[in-house]
Amino acid sequence: MQPMKPFNVIGLCASVVLAVLLLCPQVMAQAKKDTDSRHIYRYKNEQGIVVMDSKLPPPELAAKGYEVMSRSGKVIKVVPPVLQGEAAEKAGRERKAKDEQAKADLQLRRSYSNVADIDAAKERNLQSLRGNIGILEANLSGVRTRLAQSQQQAAAIERGGREIPADLLKTIQNTEQEERDIQAQIKQREQEFNQVSAKFDTDRTRFIEITEDEKSRH
Repeated sequence: MQPMKPFNVIGLCASVVLAVLLLCPQVMAQAKKDTDSRHIYRYKNEQGIVVMDSKLPPPELAAKGYEVMSRSGKVIKVVPPVLQGEAAEKAGRERKAKDEQAKADLQLRRSYSNVADIDAAKERNLQSLRGNIGILEANLSGVRTRLAQSQQQAAAIERGGREIPADLLKTIQNTEQEERDIQAQIKQREQEFNQVSAKFDTDRTRFIEITEDEKSRH
């Protein structure tokens, strides 16, 4: 009777490990396939017929929109059609306006902690404009006084039968122009006053809206 050959445990282990390594790519590929096939895509083909497939629709059909569904038939995601022409331009404008509003809201939250801060800032700015308008009105009053004096002087000369000197006429013309310039500046400051007041009122309203929205989300 021949003696039994020793059992090569090391060799067997090496063989098992090798087999596992060889199978890994296949296992990984199958896992990826299973993952990719978890969803069903529902869309319409060129003939308008509804198609349900485990693969994504071709780009030209995907551009028309499709639905991503689970294996049980539940709609997970709706991919809208790609907008074109005027619709795309309108969507672009709306997206831009939304982005700009988001930036403005962020700046508003960074600038003020509460409504009282906005009210205080409004009063400071308006008080400064009131001061500017007050100075201009005082200057206008002084110009009008000088203009009245020059005009009275010119009238007295005319009553005396004499010709009004050229330098006096020039002074009257310059003073009248100065009066018009100051009036224009006052009008500009008054418009700025109204614009600043309206801007702070708008910021106040928007601040309340975004803070209340933040509270409702928390």
